[in-house]
Amino acid sequence: MVASSRARVLALLLASLAPALHAQAPSISTSFTRFWSDAEGKPFEQQQQAWDHDIETPRRDIYDAVVWEKQHDPYWQARRQIWLRRRFTRYPALAADIPAEVRSLQDAVAKQSVRFKSLFPDADTHPPVTILLAPNFDAKSGVLANGKPVLAFAADTLLMEHANLDIVVPHELFHLYHAQHAGIRNDGVMPDAELTLPLFEEGLATYVSGLLAPGHADGELLLQDNLGHIPQEKLPEIAQRFLADAHAKVIDVQHPEMFSRWFNAAPKPYQSGVPNRTGYWLGLQVIRQLRHRYSLVEIASWSPAQAQTHTLDALREMSGK
Repeated sequence: MVASSRARVLALLLASLAPALHAQAPSISTSFTRFWSDAEGKPFEQQQQAWDHDIETPRRDIYDAVVWEKQHDPYWQARRQIWLRRRFTRYPALAADIPAEVRSLQDAVAKQSVRFKSLFPDADTHPPVTILLAPNFDAKSGVLANGKPVLAFAADTLLMEHANLDIVVPHELFHLYHAQHAGIRNDGVMPDAELTLPLFEEGLATYVSGLLAPGHADGELLLQDNLGHIPQEKLPEIAQRFLADAHAKVIDVQHPEMFSRWFNAAPKPYQSGVPNRTGYWLGLQVIRQLRHRYSLVEIASWSPAQAQTHTLDALREMSGK
C-alpha cells in the first residue's frame, strides 16, 4: 500500500514537471548529433529541414531575435539560406570536434564568470548565456522578444576560428553585463546611436578582457594581429579621422559604409593606411585615456549618452584638438 502510494505520488510529480522538461531544449551537442545523423550527405533542402527541426525549433526565441534578427532584417530568409548552405559544407570537417568545443565553452564561461565578479561584484553568478550553432557570428549579445538581454556563443564558428576562449568569453561577458547594467545593448549598435557608442563599447569590452586574460598582446585581445601593430604615433591622426565621422549614425541604411569603415572586416581595405576594424583599436585607446581620470566601475556605469560624450572628449584630447 505504501509503495503504491509512493508510486502514485511520483507519477503525479513527474506529470507536473513534464511541461517544464519538454520546454527545455536539449544540449546543443545532442541536437547537433541528431541533426547531422539526418543531414549528412543529403541535399540542401533535406539538411535545412533537419536543421529547422533539431537546431532552431527548440530554441526559436533566440534564433528569431538574436541569430537572424528577424525584427530588424527584412532579408533574413535569403541571408539565412546563403549562410546555412555555406556552413553545411563545412560540417563534414567540423562535426567530430563540435561536442568538445561545446564543453570547452561551458568550462570557459564557468571559469570566467567567477573572475568577472572580482571586477564587477554585482554581475550575475550564472549569466544568461546560451551555446548554439550559427553560421553568421562567433559570439553575440542580443535581446530576446521579452526584452531580456542574452549572450550567445556559436560553437561551430568559434571552432572554425580556433578562437582563444580565454579572451573571447570575458569580452562577451562584459557586453552582456553592460547591456544589463548600463542599457548599452547589441554591442553599442543601437537605433539613433552615433559611431562613438560602438567605439566606446568595443574598446571597453577589449579592455576588460585584457584584465581578465592578462599576458596577451593587443593584437590577440583585438583578435587581429595587424591591429596590434598600429604605431602609437598614428593615434592623433586616427583620432582626427574618426572625429570626422563621429556623428554618423550606427544604423544608417543610406550610408552603411560609415560604420563598416571602422568596425567591419573585409578582404579589401576600407581606408588607406590603417587596417579594417581600426575602430576596435581606437576604442581601446579611448578607454585607456579615460582610465587616467575615471574608475573602471564608473566608466562601466555610464548611460549611452554619457558614454558618447566622454568618448568625444577623449578623442579630442588624443587628436590634439
